[in-house]
Amino acid sequence: MRKFTQTTTLLALTILLIISFNGIPSECGFIESDSLQTGPYIDEVIYKVIPNQDQRILALEAGEIEMDCSFFDPVHYDILDRDPDIDIYKAINNGYGYITINCAKYPLNISGLRRAFAFAFDKTRVTAETMDGFSIEHDSLVPLANGWCVEDQFNWHYYTAQPDTGNQILDELNFTIDSETGFRLAPNDTPFDIVFEYAADVSFFGWIPIQIWLDALDSLHINASTHPASFYELRSRLDNHGDYDMAFDDTNYYSNNVEWLAFDYWSEYANVTNQNPSNFANETYDSLRDALLYGTTYEEVYEAATEMQKILHYNVPRLVLYEKTYMQGYRNDKFTGHVEDLGRYITSPWTMRKIHKIDGTFGGTVPIAISEEPDSFNIFLTNSAYSEIILSELWPSLYDYGPDLTPVPDVVESMLTETHSDNPAISDGHTRFTIDIIQNATWSDGEPLTANDVAFSLTYAFESAKYGNPAGSDIGDLVAVYAPTPSRVTIEFNTESYWHFVTFAYDYIIPQHIFNNSGGIGYEGWNTWSPVFNTTEPYVTCGPYIFSDFKQGDYITIDRNPLFHYLANPDNYTAVTSSSITTNTTTNQNPTFTMDWLAAVSIALVTGSGIVLVYVVVTKIQKRQ
Repeated sequence: MRKFTQTTTLLALTILLIISFNGIPSECGFIESDSLQTGPYIDEVIYKVIPNQDQRILALEAGEIEMDCSFFDPVHYDILDRDPDIDIYKAINNGYGYITINCAKYPLNISGLRRAFAFAFDKTRVTAETMDGFSIEHDSLVPLANGWCVEDQFNWHYYTAQPDTGNQILDELNFTIDSETGFRLAPNDTPFDIVFEYAADVSFFGWIPIQIWLDALDSLHINASTHPASFYELRSRLDNHGDYDMAFDDTNYYSNNVEWLAFDYWSEYANVTNQNPSNFANETYDSLRDALLYGTTYEEVYEAATEMQKILHYNVPRLVLYEKTYMQGYRNDKFTGHVEDLGRYITSPWTMRKIHKIDGTFGGTVPIAISEEPDSFNIFLTNSAYSEIILSELWPSLYDYGPDLTPVPDVVESMLTETHSDNPAISDGHTRFTIDIIQNATWSDGEPLTANDVAFSLTYAFESAKYGNPAGSDIGDLVAVYAPTPSRVTIEFNTESYWHFVTFAYDYIIPQHIFNNSGGIGYEGWNTWSPVFNTTEPYVTCGPYIFSDFKQGDYITIDRNPLFHYLANPDNYTAVTSSSITTNTTTNQNPTFTMDWLAAVSIALVTGSGIVLVYVVVTKIQKRQ
């Protein structure tokens, strides 16, 4: 049984997910008889730029904002918890803080030394002291919220300090202790030390467990020291396989795709810039790559992902230190219907889709705080999470990530997936997706969204890639995309793989009549297109909201899109009180998959085993009465 700690309120975080998955628990309801996609029920959202966290907290308490897109520091927990008009949403993040270990440097290239360090390191102490209880212990390099995580299948864990086990491993590997210095010698009888580096110039990394790391090495009789470094200089050394021993970092993932397991620790990338910074090399691990990347059944891919996690757990190229507990505050006195999202949390696009007034009336304005001004509204150019928060409300895609990170259709009506074994007309080794799209999707300028737009979007990414557009980087083995009819698009790859779906399903669809290469923005114009900031350029979108107004450095306003294809009807609107709600995040518009390996996509992403998995993902703190 896993151990979870919480300083103020017991965190009831265990969620049982089964094939008959019924949704993320929530006291806030959706609208009666409406599917997940239907909405919005409010008139507008105003994103207010408030850089200072204390000011955002004050604005939340005063009712000047309904919620904050950022996570608040635990220091504010008590004051928000005491406010009856504010609820606190908690989620274990889809990521972790970790230490990268240089597996190419002697004696750290001996896996037993890395494993001994993992046993000696005290993760429970990190949770209690460094994270003040707002984290959990974790081992797998796949985060716990990810359905592919096999944390509970490991035969042992590194949660607590176990220096006796670590010292036994070192003794057996002939790491002797020098009688004069008291420090261990490498198996070749040479002295060594280990240096722990961290970015001292980034306040985000204020929770680095330096003393806990030192105590772990001290318990193993290893000479150790720490070195504060520049974030960019340290990152450059890691990216370019420069000299280091151990280095601290923090990462988040935004989907359940674990294709990265085939690259982040691949032996052939141990000397490739920006790849495999731990320099990890393992032949058995490499032998599983093809099954992970090109397996066509869920079982085949799951088995490969499982064995890869176990190899990483045993060899420790990286040691996960904690998974943080994220917290967001939101008001409960005017609106309800907030949706708890595993990847995008309480301020997710689903909340903006389903939120509605408590009194049951339609409309209203929801002000939300963002801590930084968006850097761009160009979907190809932005690097800002705050831009993406807004862009996700404006742009369509074939599918969207649901609150549970499973695929939810956006403009897809049905999908047929075939290989040569299903259809002899398809070339051997190829995968073909035939997708029928809904016929009521409309661009904000009144033009219909057709299959031609879908095909053009992938073509645009491919053709503009030669001019530097990063949108073409994940197209992979795409060999053909075309629209035989205005409502059907065909997408074909020259390989068979479980993962082809994610390379196109969630990409934004763009309007061909705006981006075409003859009179439109064109392939070369991908990075000079500056919507919003350049008022002379058209900003034609097709999401639940449309861009309305902005004042640079102050606010951005988006309005309910009257042409949205899942638009809620205010003339047929019945709100449901929270006391009578059963939350349901399923949809009657799920795509039809004809191959078992794609039919398992949503199940795999939800359960991680195809049958049952108990894992910790989210919780909502109930207010004290």
